[in-house]
Amino acid sequence: MKENQFMKDLINMGETEQVEFKESVRKEELAKVLCSFLNGRGGRVLVGVRDNGDIVGIANADKNLEQLRSYLLSAIVPEAPVTLSVEKAEGKDLLVLKVYGGSKQPYLFDGNIFYRKGLSTVKATSQQISELIHNRQKAELHWERQLALGVELEDLDQKLILSTIKESVENHRGNFLESNVIDFLSHYGLVQNGSFTNACVVLFAKNPSKFLPQARVRLTEYGEGKTGRSLLRDEVLEGNLFIIQDRLERYINSLGIRSVFDNNQWKRLDFKFPVKALQEGIINALMHRDYKSSSSGVSISVYSDSFVISNSGHLPDELTVSELKKSHRSHPVNPDIAHIVFLRGLIDKLGRGTLKVVEECRAAGLKDPVWKDNHDGVMLTFYGPKALAPKRDTNKDDGVNDGVNDGLIDGVNEMIDHGVNDGLIDGVNDGVRSELVRLTALVLKNRGTNALDIATRRGKSKSTIERYLRIAKELGIIEFKGAPKTGGYFLTKKMRDKLDDNRAQGVKD
Repeated sequence: MKENQFMKDLINMGETEQVEFKESVRKEELAKVLCSFLNGRGGRVLVGVRDNGDIVGIANADKNLEQLRSYLLSAIVPEAPVTLSVEKAEGKDLLVLKVYGGSKQPYLFDGNIFYRKGLSTVKATSQQISELIHNRQKAELHWERQLALGVELEDLDQKLILSTIKESVENHRGNFLESNVIDFLSHYGLVQNGSFTNACVVLFAKNPSKFLPQARVRLTEYGEGKTGRSLLRDEVLEGNLFIIQDRLERYINSLGIRSVFDNNQWKRLDFKFPVKALQEGIINALMHRDYKSSSSGVSISVYSDSFVISNSGHLPDELTVSELKKSHRSHPVNPDIAHIVFLRGLIDKLGRGTLKVVEECRAAGLKDPVWKDNHDGVMLTFYGPKALAPKRDTNKDDGVNDGVNDGLIDGVNEMIDHGVNDGLIDGVNDGVRSELVRLTALVLKNRGTNALDIATRRGKSKSTIERYLRIAKELGIIEFKGAPKTGGYFLTKKMRDKLDDNRAQGVKD
């Protein structure tokens, strides 16, 4: 096992409200701390570290891990997902125990409710207990717990549910030992008052889109050819979360070696997207997406040099994009769904969240992935080799500098000014001019591109991009060629001639 830089950084930061050090394995003390984390905002316990940060390590770490896993599963009530792992620091084994803030507060250990107060674990006061119960009542009104009308037992994949029960026991994630589908679903809050919940439909329905059309996922793959961008795949995936996750996992395993040409180095670069990083990005999108709106969704766009996962919803208020590359606490948007994914072992299987995604990309020699949170949702983009990384203006969005030069900027502005003078459009502000320049650059570089492709690359909604495309068409900058569903955008002859003139003028100057 390699040294874990993240563990070193965590230890150097010292104990906090969400990080505690323990020198040795004392089951009761560990259960108390985890219970307090569950009743708060979650946290980690590092076992094998003294209070002052000295690393002493743990003997027989793997054996201790399995014993702790079984103990904590039954000691904390109600059952809670606890992630345990063995990590290396200074050549010594540490046990790391991690929990999220629980969705079924209050949690008890040994008949008591524990709470986190600064760096200490204390018994909760009557006021704190009242707050925890109130928070749980609010959670019961969450979209996940709302009833999905018209869903019957035969609409659920009972084999999948039974396999989940089996896997949860084998993974030591759950202690539900009976092979009873209804009892299992009731145990995990997926049945309320005799009716199945929305979370149950997302997880286990044979055809969830019959009840929740937003459960679909769109997968689009683009190719690169001499005549511009071509569409290799465009399909809508249907099925429950685990069916879609399995299909997408098989798809990314099939991507294999990819090649791009680096104009700067005049050579072909071979690379492969890191499978585990893509898996993590996909399962996070499926778990944490905003399912409330029937128009919400997840889309995956695959290009020759990038892989984009777009997810409806937004980051929690407490979490910013910049923090995703740092140590941060988890905020499950859909805790019931996340818990079942945990039971099946997918979260542990795929690594340690966003930090692991960054590590995998760096290890593969690729650029760091980029997260964006805009009005349409969260977008995660994986890029190709570092050698392809363009020099960036930090004041501009990713990808907009490609093909943007003085000649193009002048050409677009001239077309805009003519359009305003001729009465084709009203006055155009600087923001619109800038966006039209970027749009023109993308169409120039990717002939035959469509609105969805541009929207994905620009990190904007399709409707917003279509508005800019309409303006550009009115100005005679671009034109649409081909059938409505398969055609794309190209620069007009007038715009191409203007660029040629500007380029020639630049050579003379």
